[in-house]
Amino acid sequence: MVTQGQIDFFQENGYVKFGKVLDSDGVEAMRAGLDAVIELELTEGDDSSPEFKYGHDRRENRLNRGSGHPRAIHQYVNMWKREPHYEAAIHHPLIAGTARALLGTPEVRLWHDQVISKPPRDNGHFAFHHDFFFWPLSPPNIVSCWLALDDATVESGCMHVMPKSHKDERFSIAARAAADAAAAKAREEGRQPSPDQWAERRELDITHGIPVELKAGECMFHHCLNFHGTPANVTERQRRAFVMIFMAQDVCYNNAQSPNHVLVPTIEVADGEPLVGDGFPVA
Repeated sequence: MVTQGQIDFFQENGYVKFGKVLDSDGVEAMRAGLDAVIELELTEGDDSSPEFKYGHDRRENRLNRGSGHPRAIHQYVNMWKREPHYEAAIHHPLIAGTARALLGTPEVRLWHDQVISKPPRDNGHFAFHHDFFFWPLSPPNIVSCWLALDDATVESGCMHVMPKSHKDERFSIAARAAADAAAAKAREEGRQPSPDQWAERRELDITHGIPVELKAGECMFHHCLNFHGTPANVTERQRRAFVMIFMAQDVCYNNAQSPNHVLVPTIEVADGEPLVGDGFPVA
């Protein structure tokens, strides 16, 4: 299980490299499950839940995965609903237990999962960002587990993190609210809003982050306010990862923060209430 040293490192730095959670057979089973979902999307597609068609840029109801396509990533959301090996992963005792310990909560629920794929010599640099403000959630007691399904190196586009950025007051919830208010005022007055610190951070080279290289079957965790990004995959190898986003027990639905999120139609609680329900299972 997770050690106190790992918990302390996470609290100080906003991320931690955990280590191996799946053996080679487990990794192969998840790769095969992903291949099955991709094949379904290439043929007929699954529209049984709104998030299933998000992130893979269907054209004429077919998935476009050509290397010339401009998107930075290929993404498959809520694999746990589609494939049993992915559902098992969100309940893995090392993964779920570590998420509970890092967040200091008696239980965690899944917000959502996603496979993020960087095919060989495909997918460009994914700029530094943090995740929290993309989600209709509050407070930011949320952690992501990034599980490598292939060896993830600097050359293949491994995760790069900015240590301690989750505690940087320049990027706090209050700072975000002030920046949004200033931008709204500028637009009301007919002025172009000034670039904010989030835009400036997106322009930074990936070398401003610390690479977290992982072997297939190993994982790392990062806080929802930790800045992270990935460089392009310049190798001839796949770089697939399964990301599981876990919420502490006190996390509530906060519609105003991201009212158009793809999962909003699946939320069954009122705004401001704890986010619970079958669509957000206890891990």
